[in-house]
Amino acid sequence: MPSGRQFAAYLWPALLAAGVFWLAWDEGTYGLTSRNSVAVVVLWAIVLASAASLWPAARVPGPALLSGSLLGAVAIWTGLSALWAASPEKAFNEFDRVFLLLAVFALAVVAAPRGSARRWLAGLALGLTSVGVIALVSRLFPHSFGDTAQLAQVFPTASKRLSFPVDYWNGLATLVAFAIPCLLYFAAESRAVVRGLAVAPLPALVATLYLTSSRGGWVAAAIAIVVLMTVTSRRWATAGALLVGGAASAGTVAVLLARDELVDSPLTSSVAESQGRSAALLIALLCAVAGAAYGLLAIVVPVPPRASRTASTAFAAVLVLVSLAAVVAVHPVRRYEHFKEIPPELTGASVQEHLFSTSGNGRWQWWSAAADEWETRPVVGRGAGSYEAWWAEHASIPAFVRDAHSLYLETLGELGLVGLALLLAFLVSCIVPGVRRLGGRSEEERAAVAALLALVAAFLFEAGIDWMWELTAVSAVAILALGLLTGPATEAAFSGLKAVETRRRVSPALRIAVAAVAFGLIVAETIPLLANMEVRKSQQSVNSGNLAQALDQAESARSIQPWAATPYLQLALVQELGGQIDEAHSSIEHALENDQSDWRLWLVAARIQTKAGDIAAARESLAEARELNPKSQLFAG
Repeated sequence: MPSGRQFAAYLWPALLAAGVFWLAWDEGTYGLTSRNSVAVVVLWAIVLASAASLWPAARVPGPALLSGSLLGAVAIWTGLSALWAASPEKAFNEFDRVFLLLAVFALAVVAAPRGSARRWLAGLALGLTSVGVIALVSRLFPHSFGDTAQLAQVFPTASKRLSFPVDYWNGLATLVAFAIPCLLYFAAESRAVVRGLAVAPLPALVATLYLTSSRGGWVAAAIAIVVLMTVTSRRWATAGALLVGGAASAGTVAVLLARDELVDSPLTSSVAESQGRSAALLIALLCAVAGAAYGLLAIVVPVPPRASRTASTAFAAVLVLVSLAAVVAVHPVRRYEHFKEIPPELTGASVQEHLFSTSGNGRWQWWSAAADEWETRPVVGRGAGSYEAWWAEHASIPAFVRDAHSLYLETLGELGLVGLALLLAFLVSCIVPGVRRLGGRSEEERAAVAALLALVAAFLFEAGIDWMWELTAVSAVAILALGLLTGPATEAAFSGLKAVETRRRVSPALRIAVAAVAFGLIVAETIPLLANMEVRKSQQSVNSGNLAQALDQAESARSIQPWAATPYLQLALVQELGGQIDEAHSSIEHALENDQSDWRLWLVAARIQTKAGDIAAARESLAEARELNPKSQLFAG
């Protein structure tokens, strides 16, 4: 019978894996309701475990306190920006987002015993791999999880590019890239059976990565592998896993290349279903062969030979030369100019065509807009959540965009130099201790730190070219890894069987203060959660024809979040449907007082003012809506 400590050692990775999987399964936990619900759960877990003296599980290191304080400063600055932002509601929502990530960071710090990184990596590997495999199953067997084609109705390219269950192909690809260094850690550090099991999913994950057609995902995976190979102490074992897994992965890509209908027309072709079944059999076989082959290799060569310093230097030099030659061969200047061009219409492009395209798909235009926003208020920015309105008003191409597709540039535009400096200081304060912890550790401990650094490197790249900060399933995993790098999990384990860590006793007064702060954060997260839930209930009541109930629910949302525009908008729409035009006019005016940057509010106001007979005001509102979104097809002509 396993002891209680052994049971906990198995339970915690399983819980972490389930949490990671759920974040991805819930459409990446992108929605406000989903995100705030997760924040409340995490905060309550920290409060209750701290009150019961279960956490912190170890003495909190100085680097973790510094990094946590810097992330808290980012959150506070984000919240303060509501004072000068055009939309306090959006700024408050961004404030809640950062505090969720701060709660995840705190969880990784206080819940981790010293030297427990292996346990956390097991949970991450299991959860991330499950997401990648489930995504592949949804493509090979398209009716396994109900209707997975809903996103394709809004974005036609989604019918080709695999995105389930995250609902964003690049987000799914990033999670797959995160899984690779976690699996390679176990492929190089565990017993032969576990090594084989760690390599076995790699071909399936590469198949998922290919079907997403995510160029950023491939680059992120490559960055993770390069960082891991650079800093791990088990390079030969890792290289062997990459060689075996890579060979089988090439086989899975070949399987997909031979099945065009499955790859490019999975939802509209009956042929794709038969191709999916045959591909599933072949991919499963390749996974089994890769796992068995590497497991046997681990038995035959349990301890791979160590390369000399000269051999390692020569190998690194060859890699650098090959990389430089590859860069020169692709004509970087020409590619850069193509990247900056206004994006062509790619709805008909195949997965392979998109994968090898160098078009920026509008990113250069979005990044340029963020830089232009920053120039208007370089020190403090225009306020958190302001980019969407800025782009709508100053867009260079007709496209709806909510985020700048770059964490760093969007932070610069919305929070100014102060916000960007705080964000970069937080990231650096996590990475530097992680790099320092590579020294003076056992091989296993160093390999764990290397895997976490590789995961973080992949995130830092993806966050710079896409909206991964806003996709909770991605950002929460990355912030968790940053917390592990600075917290007790990656500290050196104690030597000796009887070594016991002594923790400082936390005074009751300090526990009460921590609980009070946590309760305040829970309230902050609950406010938009409850308001949004009431708005959704009101919308559902409207759909069912119960306007009286819809009105009560809209008024409830307004009372919960009176500074927000959304509850007043819903109230105005319900009153308009009920024929209460004067009341609707008053409500939409209040919505505009809370957010004058949203062109949609002005458009609704124009309609209500027309019904109220105030034609002059309606014309002014319509002109304001057109000015705030001049590229919209609604105002064409």
